[in-house]
Amino acid sequence: MSPSLGHVYGLRVASLARAMAARGHAVLILAPAPDGATDEIDTVLAERIRGHDWREPLLVERALKPQTMLSVQRSDATPGAVRRALTAGLILTQGGVQGDWVAGARPAYKTIVEELHPEIVWANFGNLSNLVVGQELAARARTPWTIDFKDNFANYVPAGLHAALARRFRKATALTTNAVLHGDAAARWFGQPRDVIYSGVAPDMVAPRDSLPRSDRFLVTLVGSAYGADILRRFLHSLAEWVDRGDGSRARGTLFRYAGASYADIADAVKESGLACDTSVTPNVPHGELATLCHDAAANCYLWAEFGFHHKALELMACRRPVIVFPGEHPETVDLAKRVRGHLDVCRDEEQLMNAFDGAYAMWRERRPAAPDLDISGVSWDAGAAQLESILSSAVMPA
Repeated sequence: MSPSLGHVYGLRVASLARAMAARGHAVLILAPAPDGATDEIDTVLAERIRGHDWREPLLVERALKPQTMLSVQRSDATPGAVRRALTAGLILTQGGVQGDWVAGARPAYKTIVEELHPEIVWANFGNLSNLVVGQELAARARTPWTIDFKDNFANYVPAGLHAALARRFRKATALTTNAVLHGDAAARWFGQPRDVIYSGVAPDMVAPRDSLPRSDRFLVTLVGSAYGADILRRFLHSLAEWVDRGDGSRARGTLFRYAGASYADIADAVKESGLACDTSVTPNVPHGELATLCHDAAANCYLWAEFGFHHKALELMACRRPVIVFPGEHPETVDLAKRVRGHLDVCRDEEQLMNAFDGAYAMWRERRPAAPDLDISGVSWDAGAAQLESILSSAVMPA
């Protein structure tokens, strides 16, 4: 997805691009255009590149080009076994299942290479087709390219295809990841040097030192994906039980709010849970709105899935509120919380979860700050850009 949409999906690329531009580098972001967009003609793109103020990155969006096979693969009418076979075939033959994005990007390569003369390409693995675009653009420019694994390669690629894809992308000169967990997973198939660059935090998410939650309601947020009906059910039933354990004023004074991609599942689960307080469930919101919501909250919560690193933990800790995660977390995230001196409650069962609600509620009633000594400077976007600058410089000019 394009960073222009304002959601979390393009945050890492856009933020590191801005930080790299601030360090004096000419940075072009090549991304899929939002639905319904049309491409600019080559001469307009060339003029934009030539006339751009490189103190900021240049975003070049390309419209998707429909592909017949992809339409069949994505159709709900296609039987599951056929869809799985098509997925495997598209990955093996095209390197991914976003061939419409690759086809849309290709016409821009010539103008980008001729006008910008890129020295290196950094391809972000949110999907495999990004790697195809990065590989092709680098080949056209005759420059090295690198891969950024912001997701777990082992879990987002069908079993049995990992080795074949590692061979396809073997000429990438270096790897960056947003977590040790994802780097270790990629290392099972990729032998290139790798470095961890933790994603920073959107400035809007960082609360002032003296910030406190809203005082009129005890606001509990749930942010991110649901990761399975059972975990979601257990979380909401625990919250409902915690509300019921208080007197009537607790139910009247508590507000639950969800914002994220799983809003339909959350809405159904909230109804089933019997949660007695006021509730509000919405789709993803831009970071500015999310920041306001999470700063108003007395407790920000997310659900844990073992297969990946949850960057949202750091974003929520930046809000200086208790962060409650259920039903577990990786040691890497716990260590990161200690490093930045954030407030992270890892709850592995319902009793621990309700104890965490108790703690957050007491802190809210007493108007006590949750993380007065928070320090995220070491994992800022600028700190990450300094790392990335060194990595890319070494790839361009190896010792």
